[in-house]
Amino acid sequence: MFAAFPEKFTAMQRPWQVHSADPAPLDFIEAVKKLHSDAGAITAQLLWQRGYRDLQQVPPFLDWRYYESASPNEFPDMPAALGRLQQAFDQQEKVAIWGDFDTDGVTATAVLWEGLKPVLGAQLVDFYIPNRQYDSHGLSRHGLEALQQKGVSLIITCDTGCTNGAEIAFARQLGMDVIVTDHHTLEPAPLGAVALINPRQLPWEHPLRHLSGVGVAYKFLEAVYARWPEKTQGYALENLLDLVAIGLIADLVELKGECRYLAQRGLEQLGKRQTLRPGIAALLKAASKGTARQREISFTVAPCLNAVSRVEGDVRSLITLLTTQDRHQAQQLAQHIEKVNAQRQQRQKEIAKIAHAKVAQLDLSASRVILLTDDSWPLSLLGLVANEMVKTYGRPAILLQTNPETGMAAGSARSDGFVDLYEALHSQRHLFEGFGGHPYAAGLRLKMTHIPLLEAALNQFLTQKEGTASATPQPLRIDLEVTLDQLNQRLLKELEVLAPFDATHHPPPRLLVRNVELTNLRDNNNRGNQNTRRYVSMWLHDGQHTFPAKWWDHQIGDCPKGRCDLVIELEQWQGFLSAVIKELRPSATNVIQAASFQSLMDYRDRPHEASAKGLRVETCPTSRESWRQWIQRAKREQQPLILAYSPPPEQDALKVWQEFLRLCQQASQQETRLQREGLREHLGIEAVTLDYALNVLQTLGVKVIQRGEEFGCEWPPQVKPSADTAVALEIFTAAIAEENFRRRYFAAAPLQALQETH
Repeated sequence: MFAAFPEKFTAMQRPWQVHSADPAPLDFIEAVKKLHSDAGAITAQLLWQRGYRDLQQVPPFLDWRYYESASPNEFPDMPAALGRLQQAFDQQEKVAIWGDFDTDGVTATAVLWEGLKPVLGAQLVDFYIPNRQYDSHGLSRHGLEALQQKGVSLIITCDTGCTNGAEIAFARQLGMDVIVTDHHTLEPAPLGAVALINPRQLPWEHPLRHLSGVGVAYKFLEAVYARWPEKTQGYALENLLDLVAIGLIADLVELKGECRYLAQRGLEQLGKRQTLRPGIAALLKAASKGTARQREISFTVAPCLNAVSRVEGDVRSLITLLTTQDRHQAQQLAQHIEKVNAQRQQRQKEIAKIAHAKVAQLDLSASRVILLTDDSWPLSLLGLVANEMVKTYGRPAILLQTNPETGMAAGSARSDGFVDLYEALHSQRHLFEGFGGHPYAAGLRLKMTHIPLLEAALNQFLTQKEGTASATPQPLRIDLEVTLDQLNQRLLKELEVLAPFDATHHPPPRLLVRNVELTNLRDNNNRGNQNTRRYVSMWLHDGQHTFPAKWWDHQIGDCPKGRCDLVIELEQWQGFLSAVIKELRPSATNVIQAASFQSLMDYRDRPHEASAKGLRVETCPTSRESWRQWIQRAKREQQPLILAYSPPPEQDALKVWQEFLRLCQQASQQETRLQREGLREHLGIEAVTLDYALNVLQTLGVKVIQRGEEFGCEWPPQVKPSADTAVALEIFTAAIAEENFRRRYFAAAPLQALQETH
């Protein structure tokens, strides 16, 4: 792709750190070996390093047969959903499914479409998925009108709907009810659906909490099949688990609890050639000799499925591809989808070329974020290109499509997770017309006039967070050091015992290989196919052994002379074992550190089981500063941190304010003083949020008398809001919302991200 990395980037190389955890005990290693025929000492050591040290939690992590699946009736509205479905049976109503256009939404639609047919028969008349070229995610008026014209009176959504209160009200006006199954963020206002099935209604530690859209759809079907077993005879619900695994893996959810269980079962099904769906087999072709594993899903199946909405908009053909048993039809559809994906790759390359040219005009030494704009860029591809920018330049990237006619810009932002993207953008939320996301990715819409303000503010924010505009990047953590002769099928089997992996919470193991030569270098672009990613193929040589390797998105000119140290992942593709290089550096100049002591033991989903010795964190942190204090203490005392907390319920700003007001008024009447720390702990808020509450109080005419850590209140005869009250109250409410976000972050953040927070 390039002759070499930009000079300003190479000067900012992140340090390499080899994991320095204590070795796993022999009894732990032997116990792990007994759990799986392919498990060995390396399997056990990696489990130990990643915090899986309790032998009661290891079996269900490694094998779904040891896991007890959660009941779908844990969802509060499941009885209402089943009751409305019974009404549809009784009155012979027409039912339709409303899905979404990404891989999670498409597989969820296919799961409901295939899974409800045995139950509803001819009553299931259609499915509707928005066209990405014209529609956004979620319900729309014109789509609802189209379904009403077909006589539909009940809609069941999947992977969408929980923010569509206005559209659901419109559906009721048209005489249609809506059952929502979704996993996205809930709105505070009542939705108006007859039932809402969303894992965000459940506690943070609940095993169903992290399900994606397809997982929620499958659990809904579990409840349906349990309620009406007489209607589902002859069809096994487990047939759908392959689609569930594809959606879960493509949506990059944390693969633990129910998510891991469903993914493991689905991957097992995808690994059997005789049960592979014709559509999936046609997409894979010879990629894996007739089976699909996690890598094939991530790099072959999901990109093809996602490409259709990005290029064509209409994804109805994907439901046919995923559900048909006609092999000829599947092959025809797969061939068309492959062509569409090739178009997507070519257009993405064109955008990336323009983006890299724009970056070449920037002074990266003075910038902590890359922000690029263009009038011609399509929104549907900007997230993919932004992700490429992050990988290449090692910092957050924002790509925006600008529209001079409307004066608006919209686009996508990406981060590697070491920079909390949501926090950075959330700090400038006043500049946005629309914004949503999480620490790794976000979408945004703003006025073009605000773009320079956003860029300057983000650079200032990130500089303050990291201390300097050219701060040292976060280290690359390495799991294990190996030699070339250890890179074999036996090692691969040991590592794959730990699969499935996810992008951030349980990543594929990174291996360090030192002091090898790069030989037989060859640029590869699939015989000149411009739609294929470039990579360098090579052989690694240490004087006695050789091993094949590839380095994606590079060419021969990027490879240094002499012996090198490599960070790799081991993969098997099309039956061949090879090393995938993540980073490489000349051995003579490379410095490899021992990772500082930050051993974490994760009991956040079951704090009652946390009995290991160490520093117990029993209260969910609400700020980075409080977390840093724990990290520093752990380093100082050389003890592991035991995460033994469940997050408290989210704070309701109105209730917190009312309780604060009551206590202050009571203290005023009794002419007593309040202790700041005690009041803060009672309300469950940070010190700065308490200051905001006191500020609101003063705008109401209340005199606040502060003496050190105490304060008193003098109440006026009549409390009246002033011109400043609304603004002060808004600041207080925003602070409560920020604390809620922090609780969510520390309740769900991957161990890697918490280890790196300092």
